[in-house]
Amino acid sequence: MSVLITGVTGLRNRGVEALVTTTIEQIRNLNPDIAINVLTQTPDYDQLKLKDYNHVSIMGYPRSFIHRVQSRASKFYKNLDSDYQLVKNSSLVIASGGDLFTSDYPGALEYYLRKMKLALQVGVPIVFLGQSVSFKTRKEADIFLQVASKSKLITVRENLSYKYLTEELGLSRDLVKHTADSAFLLKPPSQNQISNLLESYGCIRNRPLIAISPSQGISKYAKCSRDAHFGAWRKVIDMILSEIEAQIIIIPHVQDGLNDDRIFASDIHKSFNYDPRIHLAGGDHSASEFKGLISACDMLVAERMHAAIAGLSSGVCTVVVGYSVKAEGIVTDLLGTDSLSKDSLISIQDFINGELACNTIQKAWNSREKVADKLREVLPIIKGKAAENFQLLLSAQ
Repeated sequence: MSVLITGVTGLRNRGVEALVTTTIEQIRNLNPDIAINVLTQTPDYDQLKLKDYNHVSIMGYPRSFIHRVQSRASKFYKNLDSDYQLVKNSSLVIASGGDLFTSDYPGALEYYLRKMKLALQVGVPIVFLGQSVSFKTRKEADIFLQVASKSKLITVRENLSYKYLTEELGLSRDLVKHTADSAFLLKPPSQNQISNLLESYGCIRNRPLIAISPSQGISKYAKCSRDAHFGAWRKVIDMILSEIEAQIIIIPHVQDGLNDDRIFASDIHKSFNYDPRIHLAGGDHSASEFKGLISACDMLVAERMHAAIAGLSSGVCTVVVGYSVKAEGIVTDLLGTDSLSKDSLISIQDFINGELACNTIQKAWNSREKVADKLREVLPIIKGKAAENFQLLLSAQ
């Protein structure tokens, strides 16, 4: 039996890595004999990152001009698709979790539906795993429904997407299941390794430690001013240093092309004249290692959703800066709709008003122990829901 995982944009995005590695591990836990193929945008890099997993093969999406033409022509004649045999020989095709099936990323919806359509054409069952789904237009929703309605299973990682799919788009509750993001199951490194990582970046615990995960790409996706975004982070960091009197570790969770968070992180670091209270974790760390660093902090402020999940799943008080359904949905699933969730969530539009950002973070800091208590209470349930993705997956074959 073989499974094909699609919708992988590349493991330079540590959120994607967290999804892919937990998916591989959980499938193997349930059936160690399954061969797993991963279709990704960055096969060379991902091959290195996944080298320790046996019976996992890495393939790239079409890159050459001929392959791209073949891929487009395959909607008229499916055998032309460069991955025709790969899909045809699979027992199941999985669309990996995340938010590709939304209106947030132009072109992504139809691009990542192509392999799912091909699977349906050759009689291979398909599953959408751990998704956040939301569309701004009915046209986009209909494009998604044409494929999703023929799938064996759709799991969504938060209640807002579940209600959207079942109530607004009318999909059956037998098809759509509300679970949780598989990255809640990501294992951190040993405590000794975490301590050594912190020390290697100069984080000596003589004062509180706050992690921040700013996004290089959020101003583009949220259509806000980069200068305003940069200025807001300047105010936030200054407040953390002067009022909370904490040190800061910057987590560049995505390290890919123009969206590389190290660009923004380095600019911020330089703007503070490399203040020794600010530490930039700029190494080629795994998602697990970043989770370990975050887990050792007193609080996290994150624009990257899977950096936020690393904090939340470690019981760390986390302020999520959001621009789409995924942030609100995941935070409210964990913390409910009362003041705790309100203090843990701020829109990017409010965040770029530096004063609002500082007020939100100060409120979260003051209530961090209550948030930690709430997370300790709900995390066993959420992690159980994350594991449920894979129990449902096996029953969908």
